[in-house]
Amino acid sequence: MVILEVGITNFGKLHGVNLFFQKGVNVIYGDNEAGKSTIHAFIRAMLFGIERQRGRASKTDEFSKYEPWENPASYEGVMRFQKGRGVYRIYRCFSHDNWKTEIVNETTGEELTEEELKGLLGGITESSFTNTVCISQMKAEPGQTLSEELQNTMVNYLSAGEPEWDMRKAFVFLAEEKKRLIKQYQPKLEEELQNAEEDLRIIEDELLQQTIRKEEAQEELEEMRKQIKQEKQAYENSSRQKRLMYIELFLSAVSFFIMVFCYVMGYWREGVWIFGILALICAFLAWKGHALTSVSVAFMEAEKREKTLYEQIQKVEWKLEQMKERAVIYQSGLEGCRQQVEENRKLYQQISAVMLAEQTLKQVAGSMQKNVSEHMRERMSHLLSEITDNKYNKVFIQENNEIFLYGQNRKIPLYQLSRGAAEQVYLALRLAAADSIMGYEAMPLLLDETFVYYDKERLQSTLAALTQQARQILLFTCHQREKEILDNMEKTYHLLEL
Repeated sequence: MVILEVGITNFGKLHGVNLFFQKGVNVIYGDNEAGKSTIHAFIRAMLFGIERQRGRASKTDEFSKYEPWENPASYEGVMRFQKGRGVYRIYRCFSHDNWKTEIVNETTGEELTEEELKGLLGGITESSFTNTVCISQMKAEPGQTLSEELQNTMVNYLSAGEPEWDMRKAFVFLAEEKKRLIKQYQPKLEEELQNAEEDLRIIEDELLQQTIRKEEAQEELEEMRKQIKQEKQAYENSSRQKRLMYIELFLSAVSFFIMVFCYVMGYWREGVWIFGILALICAFLAWKGHALTSVSVAFMEAEKREKTLYEQIQKVEWKLEQMKERAVIYQSGLEGCRQQVEENRKLYQQISAVMLAEQTLKQVAGSMQKNVSEHMRERMSHLLSEITDNKYNKVFIQENNEIFLYGQNRKIPLYQLSRGAAEQVYLALRLAAADSIMGYEAMPLLLDETFVYYDKERLQSTLAALTQQARQILLFTCHQREKEILDNMEKTYHLLEL
């Protein structure tokens, strides 16, 4: 990719500025406050856009930093670049009132979307861009996210040859999927199902007991009704005995009057015989009457027991109806609970599958990361050897991201190096990361006052190595020494003065 032109209508302190770049090395020279860093930020904004943050962050964000004081509605600009055989034009207006983006393939006249632009850029993110080929003023050390970018994108490129899949997105997807499934999973549902089944079993047992009680009461009622029928028949058959009872009463009264009469008339002996005969007759009739009374009492007791059994059966039937309704409700709820449990078990299986996928992906990533680290180390060592003129020819990056160099037959930790040497290491790290992350997408290298801490010898070896790069280089500086060194080395470059 080669940036051909930037046209700044209104961005930061720059207004109506047009710059044309060429392939290879471009030196953008200007005094301090000339707008070099603004152009650097403008190129990044053209590629990835710029949006205003919310809340307090909006006061110090990139949008507010470069929003023009005058005529903010024309907060806009254009950038043209070449990719392969095509030339593309990006127009962006960042103003909230007039926000607009146009991406056009000038070769074919086709309009493109942001996603298609991202594809043109090889799928790299703004974070990858700023951590590799876009070096802001005096910020050669990569950001903290570079390690993550490398672990993700390098594995993608080295394993697939191109960014067909994103390992970081895969981890994010699995984490979100696991979170979604766990949120739906109900760990106590199995216990609730067991409790519901136990409650239903208790109801069914009680229902069975009540049914048995009802059947026993019904059997007893049938027996009682038979007994009542028999007692009633016996009672009806004893109607003649009722007449005997009345005769008994009558004879008792007659015998009493006869005995009194005989006593008065002086027939005492005859009266006694007549009274005795009548007394025997009354005793016989009394015995018959007692049998009648027994039949009557038994009949009344049987009717009373029948009524009690009937009321008992009515209560049992009412309770049975209630229990049946409860059983139906429980069975309906239990069926729904069983369906939920089945779904819950499927969720558990899915959660287990996601966790297994996470574990497998981590193992694969860890295994491949070893190969990635070796590839990264070799590439960085080669670049550092060129940049330092073979002073340091081996680099090792430990798991905690601590960097060690090998040179002059000894191992040297990065923190023991001078600031200039450390800046060279960071530059080699960025370029190696860019090659690994972006593959064959040779993005332009943007250097904004990157060599402040370099001495002349270090700067000369670095520029010599950079001119061998296949990528376009935009070198922003306020010093003359970069131009002088390039001239002394008879390197071809394009000069733009602000």
